[in-house]
Amino acid sequence: MTTPVWQYHEPDHPGADFDAMAEIYDRNMQKYRDVQGEIDEVLNFLDLRPDQSILEIGTGTGEFALAAARHCHKVYAVDLSAGMLRYAEKKAGARGIANVELLPGGFLTYRHEGEPLDGIVSQIALHHLPDFWKQIALLRMAGMLAEGGKLCLRDVVYSFDPAEHEKFLDDIISKAAEKAGPQFANSISEHVKKEYSTMDWIMRGMIERAGFEIQQVKKSHGFFALYLCTKTSKKEF
Repeated sequence: MTTPVWQYHEPDHPGADFDAMAEIYDRNMQKYRDVQGEIDEVLNFLDLRPDQSILEIGTGTGEFALAAARHCHKVYAVDLSAGMLRYAEKKAGARGIANVELLPGGFLTYRHEGEPLDGIVSQIALHHLPDFWKQIALLRMAGMLAEGGKLCLRDVVYSFDPAEHEKFLDDIISKAAEKAGPQFANSISEHVKKEYSTMDWIMRGMIERAGFEIQQVKKSHGFFALYLCTKTSKKEF
């Protein structure tokens, strides 16, 4: 299918060069994220059965997808970065995991073929889209899910008081430098300056308008949020 000329071009997002950093991505993430804890948190909510299939958009090196594959029939793992997909494929082979299908694509371009999915997961990726296109992405995800299917969305989402943004951002960047070094602190600065993270109240509205019921929200540090949701038939437009 031809992409409309007016559609946002996802590879143009102002993030890192993920092809180049695939080999070191996991190591960098471990410095400031409890990756295994995050995987367990999402898997506990999904409560997967052996006959179910899920999709992960923005799979990166495939760490979550490979873990989830041990609990369900099939995982479709999608990413824009060819380098990340190659590295995830190498990890899958090393671990003997054959029920993960690694596919090129993004929130706006991936088209699911086959039966509706039982779950969709996206972690630290949706902020690459401006808010209008986040809404389109959420609508597309809802369209791929079976009724009652689950969405797990983790992202950089702001829940701090915007009136206090200067002090908040200075503090969080300073703490990041102490914990993980100046390079990581600089990446946060670049994120705030160039990426499309939005406010929690806006994100909640977009999720609900796409036809999801939010079961639980877990916010941390005023900078991250996890939304655990179930698809309903109600859309609020």
